[in-house]
Amino acid sequence: MLTVGIILCYLLGLSLLLVISRKYSLPELVGYSFLIGIGLETFFLFFLDIAGVHYSQGVLIGLNVFFIVAICGANYKNLFPLKDELKKPDFSLKNINLVAVFLFCLIAYLFYAITVKNLFWPPTEHDTIGSFDKLGRIMAAEGKLHISLYQYNLEGAGGLYPPLYHGSFAYIYIFGAEMPKIVTTLFFLSLLTTFYSAVKNFVETTAAILATFVLMLTPEMFSHAALSLGNLPTTAYVAAGALATITWLEKRDTKYFWLGAILMSFVIWIRSDTIVFTAAALLIVGIDFLKTKDWKKTLIYSVIAVSPFIMWTLYLKLKIGAAQAGKFDLGIGYNSERMGVVSAYVKTFLFGEQHGAVDGGQLFGLVFVLFFLLLLINVVSIYKVGVKEILTDKVNVLLFFFVSFALYFAVFYFISEKVQNAPIASLMESSFKRGMFCFVPVAVFYTFTNHASAWAFGKLEVFRNGK
Repeated sequence: MLTVGIILCYLLGLSLLLVISRKYSLPELVGYSFLIGIGLETFFLFFLDIAGVHYSQGVLIGLNVFFIVAICGANYKNLFPLKDELKKPDFSLKNINLVAVFLFCLIAYLFYAITVKNLFWPPTEHDTIGSFDKLGRIMAAEGKLHISLYQYNLEGAGGLYPPLYHGSFAYIYIFGAEMPKIVTTLFFLSLLTTFYSAVKNFVETTAAILATFVLMLTPEMFSHAALSLGNLPTTAYVAAGALATITWLEKRDTKYFWLGAILMSFVIWIRSDTIVFTAAALLIVGIDFLKTKDWKKTLIYSVIAVSPFIMWTLYLKLKIGAAQAGKFDLGIGYNSERMGVVSAYVKTFLFGEQHGAVDGGQLFGLVFVLFFLLLLINVVSIYKVGVKEILTDKVNVLLFFFVSFALYFAVFYFISEKVQNAPIASLMESSFKRGMFCFVPVAVFYTFTNHASAWAFGKLEVFRNGK
């Protein structure tokens, strides 16, 4: 039955994708279908809990079949042309991109290796045993979201998080899984495929697959592809939502508008502190509104992106009796000692330096170093290319990165050590470090799609083709 549950999840996401557009590449279909599908499954769990209906295989199969059939039925006129549009790939040996094939084989092997490791080991991480896996198991057993653990304050830290991640565990357990780590593999696959597709919209295949390879090999993040923690799944949503939004703003393809809005709504349906990324996305969409005056799209995007945060905040207050704001100490003001600690770790993570027992280079490799290097090269090239061209080059990417990072910095600066029961240094070495994953795809995206890189890869493509 586990296979049935996963197939239904993909079909649910795919059915919604095809409502938005028929024009998606295979990697986009693979990645977005799962991210949307599993997100919707957890919405089902949420609303079933509100309605007082207990979870079961029968209930979820019925809901999935109903919505898949209903969506496809309402969209049937748009689906008929698919059979004529599906064409056999034009295969020719002389057109094979050997560099891309080689990189794809490396990615496929590494994905296989980390998946074997992931599926071999049961969940052992402290956070998942004390919270996420425990929540998922008991949700599946008791058939509801508001489980009995809340009565005894045994839900763990993850119990106050929105339910997408532990809800995905519950969904897998309901369909008979012995352990939930197949979810990690599917999130990792979705991260790679949606990222490749986003980069491919701006550069040629060789650059796009090299960017995906660099993303995949980010040391600390790659290791999380074999762990049952929520940071990598969160990264998958942030990357997919942010890059879809940026693609829409740059290319004006409506299908990416809807993808951006839907996926950004899931960003705050998996963790509440990811509101910093939603805020950054709303900022760049708002700036675009000042140019286009398209209030309708701006309003639709904002409502879709923010609604889950409001829903979960109300659920926490009214049904669980908890408040998220209690985690922060806003009265701290400016504290030079706190600022020094937080800044030192940020510098370590971004520039690959050493601070105490933390080695930024071993955690994130050259990802952020390359990002700042290419940013500098672009700035220096103003005299040759022109001020307007360089200052507007991927400006939405840079705005999203720096605004969300500033807000993320503020979250940890104001976080309450007392409530978290941990010193700020410990929080920086664990929570902040893992949260940095969300910035990696955006940094790599800019590194490979900015003006200087696009020019260099264009020259390499000409050389490869022998022209």
